[in-house]
Formats: sequence, structure tokens, C-alpha cells
Amino acid sequence: VLCFGLVWGPLTLAEWSKMRVSVNIITQNRANSLKRLLKSISNAYYLGDSIALSFNMDSKVDDETLLTINQFEWAHGPKVVRRRVIQGGLIRAVSESWYPASDHDFGLLLEDDIEVSPLYYMWIKYALLAYHYDPSVSIPELSAIALYTPKLVEVVKERPKWNATDFFRGNTPYLHQLPCSWGSVFFPKHWREFYKYMGMRFTEDPKVNPVQIPRSRTNGWQASWKKFLIDMMYLRGYVALYPNFPDQASFSTNHMEPGAHINASGNVLKHNKEDFEVPLLGRDFWELLPQGKLPPASRLPVIDLFNQRASLKALKESGARLSQDVLPCPLDQIVHVDHSTGIPLRCAPFT
Repeated sequence: VLCFGLVWGPLTLAEWSKMRVSVNIITQNRANSLKRLLKSISNAYYLGDSIALSFNMDSKVDDETLLTINQFEWAHGPKVVRRRVIQGGLIRAVSESWYPASDHDFGLLLEDDIEVSPLYYMWIKYALLAYHYDPSVSIPELSAIALYTPKLVEVVKERPKWNATDFFRGNTPYLHQLPCSWGSVFFPKHWREFYKYMGMRFTEDPKVNPVQIPRSRTNGWQASWKKFLIDMMYLRGYVALYPNFPDQASFSTNHMEPGAHINASGNVLKHNKEDFEVPLLGRDFWELLPQGKLPPASRLPVIDLFNQRASLKALKESGARLSQDVLPCPLDQIVHVDHSTGIPLRCAPFT
């Protein structure tokens, strides 16, 4: 069957309607930003799929945001609205915005200052078919699909600029140990694992968290759900799939508007919006891929948390050396050991 300009086999296409992708929006007192996001998701292509949409608000949401949500009509599936009774803060707002109902339930998390390309859902579907549902492919470390391509190495103090196309000398997608918070689809098994990890690690005093990743500036983050996800992915050697197109064009962009982590001047940690905003893809992206299609899983390049070339095996070994993993393996899983080094490799995702 021809789709995305490619021929798909019957075993892979049998999973076409099995996957369920929900869009989960986190919003709070930025009605104009929210309207821009809603316009962008309304203009996207959904291939006839049913897409559940949820709005997640804290208790102190303003009336204009509530009115915007109430008046918004979603033509592609059910619309759910949630509001906290007691203010929970950004960590809870994001991490509790979605929980998978099954192993075929995938959650896209979008904060309200994000804008998406009309092709974002097609990228998600294509990547899931190629790297998760293809029976000939196995990447148990793959925990998410990012829509955004970063322009900085954000985990080091200097935060140098970075360009994936220049680094890889081409437009190949890649696997990155860093999770994406500016438009990303999370996998059900790994997200359940993250919930369990958060339950065991999260405290009101973030300084209590003992995980200290060598050389990472994330060790000092104090109000970030992403820090906990970074810690877990580092400890277990997990990765996310990132797009890589000319001019760093992506399926989402962050407009860096004032909010929990951005001051009223529009800058975050004295950095410019130009370091974070990227152009949105507006043409058939598969034509820009190597040979017009996603590369085989075995040829996806891997970079570590610091944007340096690595291997999936090396990522597991680095996390194991830190010896701070608090999640036990399920009884039916086996902790594999690298017999050449004696270093234990982590178990499969918690289910």
C-alpha cells in the first residue's frame, strides 16, 4: 500500500489503526498563545484518524483562557477539559497531563506557547510505523518522538549553538538522549515508567534529588519536570527520535513567551528567542529525507546528552555507572550484564 510516498507491507499497515495519538495541551493565562496553538493544530492533517484533545489547567487559570477553551470546537475527536482544584505548579501540570490507557496509546504534550506544522501528525504516524510498529525493527530504548529540532546544547553551561544538519552532514533523523519538552510524543510503557520514577524521586525540595549527572547543568534545575525525565533517560539509556531538516525546520517551534520559566522580557536565562524559534515545515517532508524515506533503524545516528556521538550500548553503560536507578525490574524481566565490562545493563521498560 502506498502512503507517505512509500510502499508499506501488510504487517506494518495492520497496525495503522491500532495506534492512538492524543493531543494534550497545558495552558495557564496565555490566551493569545493558546489561540495560535489551537489554530495550528486545527490546520493540521489527520488522515481521517480520531484524535482525542485534552486541556489541562491549574486552579488559577484566567477567564480569557477558560473562554477560549470553551468556545474552541475540535472536529477530529473528543475534547476533554481538566482544571485543578488546588494549584499544583508546572511540574505537576505537565507530568500529570496524560497517562496511557493501553500500550497503543501515545501522548503528545504541548505547552501553550508552542506552534505546530500542519504536517506534525504525519511525521508522528510515519515514525511510529517505521520504528515502533514495523515487526522487523526493535529499539526498546526509543521512548519518544520529538517534533522540534534544538539549536543549542542546553545541558552545558556555555549552551553553544548546534545544527544537526551540519553535525551529521545531511538530513538524517537521529536518536538523542535528551527528551524534548517543546512538542514530543511519549511512548506508553516508558511514560508509565516515568510516573513510577517521579513517584519515587519527586519531593517538594528538588535539592533532595540525589541524581547528579556528570558535567550536566540540569543538576541545578529546581522546578522542571524535564529534569526528572532527563535523569531517568540517562540512568536507563533511553533516547528520543528527532527530526533533522534544512534550516533546522521542524514540526513544532517554541515562541518563548513569558511564563513559568521565562521572564517578562521574553528571554530565558538571558538568551534570545532566535536561539529557540525554528521555521515550521510546510512541504512534503519525506522528499527531504535521505533517499526520500526514513533510514533503517540500524543506521540512525545516536548522540548522548551532550550532543556527542555515542551508541545505545554506551548510553546504557554510562547510566549504569551512576548507580542511582531506583526502579526495580519487573519479575519477568532479566537484567543483562555486559560480560566484557561487568557493567549491568538496565532492564526493559517498567509496565
